Amino acid sequence: MPNLLKQLETQPVKGRISHAGNTSSVFDLIQNAKEIRQQNPQLKQQNIALCQTNLISLVTELIAFDGWCTAIYICPPHVSVPQVTNLITWPNENYTALQASPEPLDCGDLPLLPTSWYLATSGTTGEPKWFAHSFSSLVTSIKQSENLQNLCWGLLYQPFRFAGLQVVLQALLSGAELVDATGSEPMAQFIFLQQHHVSAISATPSLWRQLLMTKQLHNLPLRYITLGGEIADQTLLDNLRALFPKANIRHIYASTEAGVGFVVSDGQAGFPAKWLDDPLRLPVALKVSDNQHLWVKPSHQGAQTLLQQYDKQGYMDTLDQVQLSGDRVLFLGRVTGVINVGGNKVHPEKVEQVLLQCPSIGQAKVYAKKSALMGELVVADVTVIENADQHSVKQELLKICKTHLQRFEIPTKISIVDNIICEPTGKVNRKLQHG
Repeated sequence: MPNLLKQLETQPVKGRISHAGNTSSVFDLIQNAKEIRQQNPQLKQQNIALCQTNLISLVTELIAFDGWCTAIYICPPHVSVPQVTNLITWPNENYTALQASPEPLDCGDLPLLPTSWYLATSGTTGEPKWFAHSFSSLVTSIKQSENLQNLCWGLLYQPFRFAGLQVVLQALLSGAELVDATGSEPMAQFIFLQQHHVSAISATPSLWRQLLMTKQLHNLPLRYITLGGEIADQTLLDNLRALFPKANIRHIYASTEAGVGFVVSDGQAGFPAKWLDDPLRLPVALKVSDNQHLWVKPSHQGAQTLLQQYDKQGYMDTLDQVQLSGDRVLFLGRVTGVINVGGNKVHPEKVEQVLLQCPSIGQAKVYAKKSALMGELVVADVTVIENADQHSVKQELLKICKTHLQRFEIPTKISIVDNIICEPTGKVNRKLQHG
């Protein structure tokens, strides 16, 4: 049974990880992970919660505890440690203060354990839920090649979320470099990425738009561009392709619940409709229900939870609503995020995509405002490019909305703002506003 330590030890070349001005080789992380095992033999076959924000320390602990502990709960900040029997929180002074065993353990000869990796959902639609994966299921989409080994990945996702963990594992297992660029404002992030000559980035569409607004993104030597976590609209895909005509550009459909679903690399929004009829093509089988929900059936058994409901065929409702359009399946938005305007359902993501068709718009956020008469109203915040005439922009937005949206979908108010702040997950916060 594979685990992270064993997999890394088979790599011919090891990469490096940089966080907050400190850089460590993966070789050193492996040695440190082995020391953690040797100094803490009582942790073997235990359930452990990692409460760590330092990327270098987090990776070290993942290497140490995968295959060593029964379960690993990777806890984001401000998320309560789950109520699990015999769950040990790490770092823990009761264990870290122990001296090394009189007879150091030979970690390489110990039998491997099937470790469950538990990840929390973002909690944007309620309390975070925990989902289990295996190491094998987490690395299903990881690629390895000489070209990938020479990359430097910029981490913009939080590493304790599914999307961020995917970037971490891709860099680790391909022998590439990884630099932590999370937590800064866009221009500071760009300067940091440029200083490290980052050539590969995975980020939400919202974060990509923030980077585009710096007007400096073209100065990065990007060879791999990945979008995920939100709908990748055609305008954004076209803008990135224009800036980086030779780059590998992909948008990934994945979730904490189901893992990696599929990767789209043809430069078009949505995914080919023929994938619905070809379950062997992808890591998941796909189907669209009568109410236009996308359902997925993972080919592996890694993702699991007692809270998630599946149908009799093993498909899970993603709660993403889609639309068949010619030979494509296009995403409309989350079912849980619709705005109810007098009984009419509006997907804020759809309205945002329409607003972003205006070339003067950098970012857009559409959300609900409470209304005594209609229940909810659609309102929007937008940022505009430098030197754009705001009155002209609003007139153009109104014209675009009237062309592409139904009357109840058109925002009742469009506010031009200086910036639109993303959540730590990289996604736009569309929480209901009260009037």
